[in-house]
Amino acid sequence: MDVAKKVGVTDVYDGRAVALADLSNRGAVDVIVANQNQPAVLYRDYPDSTNHWIAFRLIGTRSNRSAIGAEIVLESGDLRQRRVVDGGSGFASQNDRRLHFGLGTREWVDRVVIHWPSGTQQVLQRPAIDRFITVTEPER
Repeated sequence: MDVAKKVGVTDVYDGRAVALADLSNRGAVDVIVANQNQPAVLYRDYPDSTNHWIAFRLIGTRSNRSAIGAEIVLESGDLRQRRVVDGGSGFASQNDRRLHFGLGTREWVDRVVIHWPSGTQQVLQRPAIDRFITVTEPER
């Protein structure tokens, strides 16, 4: 079943690359489509304002600076989500390396566990939500 038109995807260009990124730093992941010999297309995400989110930018020190390979496990009540910083996510495109977590109507995060490529584990308790948080890998 083709639902593209129902969600606002109407272009018929020759798509070659797709990237996901929060272009306006508002907690909504947008879709950018690069097309062959045609204009790029931007699909903006306008989420329900009653939903919450949190996102992380990781900076490696002992691990690689881009934190490629780092894993975050987020826990909020019975919700558990996992994301990994990816070094390459598609042909001719690259997703935002910041890790975004949708929380729905949850108004808190209990804890975040970061597994760095160096083997270091870092735990954040009750981080603030609806924002980007930059985390630098501990030196030791």
